[in-house]
Amino acid sequence: MTRLLRTTAMVTALVLIALLLPVGAFAKTLEEWMEGYDTGAIWFGEDFHYDITNEEACWELLMKPITVLDAGQKEMIAPRTGPGQEYPKVNEDKLGGTINGDAAAVHVLGEDENGWTKIEGVDYYNRIIRGYVRTNLLKEVTPNKEYGIIVDKLTQQLYVFKDGKLWSSCAVSTGLPNDEQPYNETAAGEYLMVSRVGDFDSEGMICAMALRFNGGDMIHQVPYVFLADGTKRFSTWEAKLGQRASHGCVRTARIANEDGLNMRWLWDNIKIGTKVIVWDDYGRRQPYPEDSLELYYNPNGGSYYHGDANCRSVKERYLPLTGFLYSELDGEEFADLERCVTCMPVLRKSEIDELNLARGVEPPAKEEDVAQPTGDEDAPPSSLDTSLVHEADEDEVIIVITPAGE
Repeated sequence: MTRLLRTTAMVTALVLIALLLPVGAFAKTLEEWMEGYDTGAIWFGEDFHYDITNEEACWELLMKPITVLDAGQKEMIAPRTGPGQEYPKVNEDKLGGTINGDAAAVHVLGEDENGWTKIEGVDYYNRIIRGYVRTNLLKEVTPNKEYGIIVDKLTQQLYVFKDGKLWSSCAVSTGLPNDEQPYNETAAGEYLMVSRVGDFDSEGMICAMALRFNGGDMIHQVPYVFLADGTKRFSTWEAKLGQRASHGCVRTARIANEDGLNMRWLWDNIKIGTKVIVWDDYGRRQPYPEDSLELYYNPNGGSYYHGDANCRSVKERYLPLTGFLYSELDGEEFADLERCVTCMPVLRKSEIDELNLARGVEPPAKEEDVAQPTGDEDAPPSSLDTSLVHEADEDEVIIVITPAGE
């Protein structure tokens, strides 16, 4: 009896200690979740040039057939460590170690072995999973020939190619993983648009016009919530466009740019079978904008800096706005200005430094590398279209930003 009482007391004490420890005390860090795996950063090859201005190379990649797993578009296939069902799964983490059916590209690494073939694909954590799947699941698919989409996690832009040419781009937010939810990443790789989901509710937030491209990951409009009077509020999360913020989906601008590109345009024009390429950002450095880049502000009490002299978020009587240079942005006169969430001007140098460090890259030297980011020092300046302007109807109230969906 005494031994039983001691054992019971010990168990009770351990339970109390566990309850008193902070949540996540036993959780892995994001780095530990990724340990031992290659990532989507090498999916296109270690010498790949991330150059959005090379239209020919981008279009060739967008039109190249891919091999997918012939399964349901929401079915997750778990590769095995050997050629047979009796072998264990390569990885059994929550939402990890699997390749989504019908949409996600895989690389075939070997020949058939008794009905099984070794492949590699990218899981929700952005880890490359290598293992065996049934050979009869492998299916080659040729993408739609009219359009192609590239999502660049470095620039947080979605680029639309049409008939071999870069047509336009708009701001997006890709996944923001953390220690507790490492699967919130938007995995790099090659995918196919497989279904038109439409609007869905994510914890009270409405994600409109969703297009599925990788299992639970979709391209959809930046979310909104309904207010008591029935109006839609695009709040905090719309301000996050241009930086990581989602649970893995690609949140896309609702306000059309000067070319008419926004989520509504994608919904109306992009067809099932269109290829979606996601470029990784890890190890790529985002340079500073040129010091001579012109920005704008309202000297009559304005609280924001802008990338457009006639930004639609500003009352007409204050237009056009007064210009100043990017080199002056961190000076005393402009240090307190916030970034406009409508015209989405460039980030401050300190914000770019933080993003570069998160990608494992030291900030550039003060006086060098001021070209627009391409992620490749040998490639010509490209990627981030700093002149991109989001427009709204003249009488529209822009409450920008929302809590967001996936």
